Amino acid sequence: MPITPQELITNLGDLPPLPQVAAQVLRIVADPDSTADELQRVISTDQALASQILKIANSAMFAMMREVKTVTQAIMTLGFSTIKSVVIASSAKNLYSRGSVGLQERLLWEHALATAMAGRAYGKLLRFPQTEEIFLAGLMHDIGKSVMGIKFPDRYGAMIRTIYNGQGDCLDMELEIFGFDHSMVGEALLRSWNLARSIEQTARWHHEPLDAPPESRSLTALVALGNQMALNQKIGIGRPESLALPTQQALEILNLTPEQLEDHREAVLQVLEMDKSLLTEF
Repeated sequence: MPITPQELITNLGDLPPLPQVAAQVLRIVADPDSTADELQRVISTDQALASQILKIANSAMFAMMREVKTVTQAIMTLGFSTIKSVVIASSAKNLYSRGSVGLQERLLWEHALATAMAGRAYGKLLRFPQTEEIFLAGLMHDIGKSVMGIKFPDRYGAMIRTIYNGQGDCLDMELEIFGFDHSMVGEALLRSWNLARSIEQTARWHHEPLDAPPESRSLTALVALGNQMALNQKIGIGRPESLALPTQQALEILNLTPEQLEDHREAVLQVLEMDKSLLTEF
């Protein structure tokens, strides 16, 4: 019998909280009456986050005629929506870095970032109206793996190494060993962080997009395509063919043929190449 959400939380124990500064930033960004000064004051209380935002503002993606030297300038350069993505990315990176999955830690993080960038690229090509939401959902789609690495370092680390060596399927092994999988854990974490329901639902259903609630189905499909592209490029842990079913379901949801998907491939790869600075800046 499938595990209930209550049993899942009991088995996991306390979930890692969203950092306080990140939570404050998200509240400010969500308030239409907030100002750049308010955002600057909160970001400046976290030196590491402020430094990260300045690095992104000065990266090749946002190259300006003059150097961005202050947090206020960075906010004006990037905009509230991108600041939100950077703050959540920073929080996610810290969480990915806490797990005990050995040499594969960096691959888990790079896969999350590549999925986010590729999914957003597909969204732009297909004129999806909320491309930043795709980025955030892609960034968080595998966050459950990190939580499981934190909660069960020995068993989950050994499982990840087995998959890295080309043996076994992640979801099947998680269910067999733990009784739940990373998509369920990701949903539980994001619910506790009070992020958008659509991002929570995408984390839960990115391996089965057709089972996502109707309002989140297209978002989930785009993240599934980003997930496939990342593994196709050997960014991450696992075999690309293991994602055949979610990719097929994503095409059905988005009314795309395999040929149309192939037509978009080169454009998405070009975006990944341009966005590589994010992989190094983080």
